[in-house]
Formats: sequence, structure tokens, C-alpha cells
Amino acid sequence: MNQPMPSNLIQEQLSLAHVRSVVFDAGFNLSFPVVDRGIDGTIEAPRIGMNKVDFQLKSTTRQLELMDGNILYDLRVENYNQLIASDDAPRILILYVMPNEREAWISQSENELCLRKCAYWASLMGRLPSRSRYTQRVDVPLTNIFSSDGLSDMFNQLL
Repeated sequence: MNQPMPSNLIQEQLSLAHVRSVVFDAGFNLSFPVVDRGIDGTIEAPRIGMNKVDFQLKSTTRQLELMDGNILYDLRVENYNQLIASDDAPRILILYVMPNEREAWISQSENELCLRKCAYWASLMGRLPSRSRYTQRVDVPLTNIFSSDGLSDMFNQLL
């Protein structure tokens, strides 16, 4: 199949589409920084007291490594250290898990547009800086599904 752009760029845009769909379906706001300093975007919840969460978005098509109800994900140390910092807003990692096969990422019919598979979130706040040189393994709870129904709960957990 001849692709108009590389698969990794398509993967990145589909993961952004997933986040946009979830956030807007929940009635929240979404913004993106002009300069990328480790934060891919900000979710704002006008109906909740603490109303802002910054996020870094990653996607994967690799076979998941699971342990004790968590996805084990290797994050670049630079990204890890950006996520553990606590500035004005809490920061989360959003991990969009996609099927391994490119043809299964999206399907469309007259009745639906389907992005596969699922996104999960994790807060790394309060963790110590990494001592590793390249990657830091993080655990992303399978119970933390990034969904429009769960966004309010996520904000409440991060307070």
C-alpha cells in the first residue's frame, strides 16, 4: 500500500484524533503549545475546581508487556523527567495503544468511524528523577482508560 506519509506520522495524528475526540465528547477544552517543551497539550475542565492538566502523548503498536494490572512502557528519560515535574498544572502520560497491523488502525463505513484500540493515562508526579541514561520504565494502569466518561474522575484523582 502506497502511503502519502510515513506510518509513524499517521500513528501520531490518529493518537491526537483519539485524544481530541475523547476531550471534546466530555465537553472539555483542549489546547496545544506553540513551542513543544515536553508538553503535547493541555486539557481544561471548566466545571471542575482545578481545571487544567497537561499531557504528553505517546502511541505504540508493540505487543504490550503487562504486569500486575499495568502496562510496562519504556519512556525516554527526557520525557520521564518532564512528566515528573510539577509546575502550575499536573502532568500525565497518555499512552495510545494501537493494533500492530497498520490496516487495523482505523475503519470507516457509512455508519461509523472507528479508531482502534484504546488509550490509558498515568500520573508520574512525585517520582524521583531517572538514573538511567536512555529510558525509564513506567507502569500505566489498565484501569486508567482515557475516556470521556472518565475525564472528571481523572481530574479528581489528580487534585
